[in-house]
Amino acid sequence: MTAAYVPQQAIERARTIAWTTALGAITVEALSERDALSAATAKERLDEAVGLGLLEKHSVLVGYSDLYTATVAGRKLARKHADAGGYSYPEGLRTARVTIKEARHTIACASVAAALERRYPDHRVIGERELHRDESSQKRRVASVEVRRHGQMRSHYPDIVIWPPSTAGSPPPLPIAVEVELTMKSREELMAICRAFARSRHIEGALYYAETTKIEERLLATIEELKAEETVVVNPLSEIVKALPGFELVPWDTDE
Repeated sequence: MTAAYVPQQAIERARTIAWTTALGAITVEALSERDALSAATAKERLDEAVGLGLLEKHSVLVGYSDLYTATVAGRKLARKHADAGGYSYPEGLRTARVTIKEARHTIACASVAAALERRYPDHRVIGERELHRDESSQKRRVASVEVRRHGQMRSHYPDIVIWPPSTAGSPPPLPIAVEVELTMKSREELMAICRAFARSRHIEGALYYAETTKIEERLLATIEELKAEETVVVNPLSEIVKALPGFELVPWDTDE
């Protein structure tokens, strides 16, 4: 039996919705980066999907990007066209919710994930939602770490995880934890998290993207104190995200 023809536009839309489902929410800037589109074209595609009832648009923070989440109809479409589109539909994920508290971080993570996918096309890139699902189904730590906070051991999940490609005849590569740091955490909290990343044997290391110079400096001081420079690396957010309304992006290539 011959498979029914699916127009390329429908496949592209379904692929975008599948990615939206995986991350939870995306932005115009994130889609523009991931698919090498102009911002105008990315916005047109997302708003068209909203008009068709496949995505929902959330204007949460004034001065920041809108967030788009997949609707039930959109998820159904993305699942239906996965084989024709050559992508994997992210099964087992709950419907995403957008909150004011997490909106800023969600916006930044979407752009970082998109940039990582485009920069490393041969790597697997997933967000925290898929990591929670994978660790739950596998009943083991995949990329989360155990952190001691206030005398108790708790799990800490990185924002994004990337896997280098496998090489024939070599052991499976370990994942790299990626953190998008937008707030000034206490020294004690950063020490606990960075120590856990540095000591972990199931991840290759951790990569931080810090929004401001002050956050970057505190992270660097923490890593230096832990002597964890070989396993925990810090870059400014501007190194991977070039434009993001509302964010403080220090020029990456400017001589001081």
